[in-house]
Amino acid sequence: MISDLGSMSYEDKLQRLGIQSLEDRRKRGDAIEAFKTINGFNDVNPRQWFNFVRDRHCENTRSFTDNRLVPHRTTLNLRRDFFTNRVVNTWNSLPSTVKNAPSVNSFKNRYDEHLSCTST
Repeated sequence: MISDLGSMSYEDKLQRLGIQSLEDRRKRGDAIEAFKTINGFNDVNPRQWFNFVRDRHCENTRSFTDNRLVPHRTTLNLRRDFFTNRVVNTWNSLPSTVKNAPSVNSFKNRYDEHLSCTST
């Protein structure tokens, strides 16, 4: 806690300090973990965690070539917030240039650049 900023709103504090909100930092962390899992940087089989559009059909559609994820069907609100469901919309909203980064650091840089371009 910074003593000089006590009377400011949360958004004003973030802007003054030049940092992202907790929600944005969590989305970024989820996207990084999804990238690492999908591209084999984690010791996890991505097909056990995620459903891919490319596994559902072999047609060369935009979502097929764009490496999109399909959310798991859930009946419980609790399951909806699991990582494997929570990250689907964030991942699918990223452009191919970000998703196809050659390394984790490159993905982080491209993700941050994409975020700064869309927020302005």
